[in-house]
Amino acid sequence: MTGALSETDVETERQDELAPEEIASALDYLLSHKMVFGQDFLRSHGLPFSGTKEKLRQRLEEYLAQGRLTASDLVRLLDQVEGWGDQHIYLYKADGQTIEPWLTEDSARDLLRRLGLDGQFGRRRPLVLPEGRILPSIEWTPQRVRFVWVEKQQWEERAAEQDIVDGAMVWRAYRVSITRGLMAFDWDLVSGHAMLMIRRLPHGASYDTIRDQLEAVLEPLVSLSRFERLRVSRAIQEIEESDQVRRRQVAYHTLLGGTAAFTSADRSIDTFADPDLKRAGGAIRSRKAGLLGNFYWLPVDGLLSCELHSKLYGSDQRIGIFGEHKEEDVRYVISCVRRYCH
Repeated sequence: MTGALSETDVETERQDELAPEEIASALDYLLSHKMVFGQDFLRSHGLPFSGTKEKLRQRLEEYLAQGRLTASDLVRLLDQVEGWGDQHIYLYKADGQTIEPWLTEDSARDLLRRLGLDGQFGRRRPLVLPEGRILPSIEWTPQRVRFVWVEKQQWEERAAEQDIVDGAMVWRAYRVSITRGLMAFDWDLVSGHAMLMIRRLPHGASYDTIRDQLEAVLEPLVSLSRFERLRVSRAIQEIEESDQVRRRQVAYHTLLGGTAAFTSADRSIDTFADPDLKRAGGAIRSRKAGLLGNFYWLPVDGLLSCELHSKLYGSDQRIGIFGEHKEEDVRYVISCVRRYCH
């Protein structure tokens, strides 16, 4: 017997109705990332996955045409890949009163309806890039709500190999890069822990400016001004002294306002493996406030699948996650940082 489709079923059907140009865009975005994400995805579906990126694209196109994969499978994979690697993150903690309106689907939908945002509930994120930043998707479960913004990110990178020299004239070449940038506010409705995630931007970008813009959008939705913003600078020294990381660089403010920074000779070497740096660091160990912690988190069986490079910025209480990573690995590292932010 066939019953009426639920709202979730209807949304899934809509996700499978992608236009050919959207599927092409999804494949372009996906294959701009590490091949391992696409390969693991095919492996999990029991499908062949070996070969070059060109072969991987061919396989994906064939499986989609044959119905062995659906467009919604592809979109979910893309959202996972783009939503967790290369992120800059601010941490928050909410109290029970701010969580209450989001505890049930009915109350969450009612709040969004009153704000004119009910159409975003559970909606798929667009693959066609918008010209400006939009909030197309609000994902809700009884355990978590996630607000996701999408924007087109474009910047220029030097392509010196394409420079042209003609006598006294020099034409310097730049390559224009365009990506699908995701930003998210991820809120655990059980613990109250939340994080604002901003995809890594070109060098020199102002993350605190974007944070302030997104916080203003979130205020009528979640009463963000009532959240506690965690100070990751408090965690730097304790993480440095733990056995969970390899220390690439640490920097501190002294009590009189000076700065002391220690950097290893190579990213594969711990900073304080150098005996001179170890002695110098020990001399000020109890008289410093965290300014920067550049750490490589070491793999942990069942918790962290590979090394994860992060930086803790005391200047604006931000965490940088570098490289493309799985959601569970990022969540593990963030949970460790939270534990030290007391």
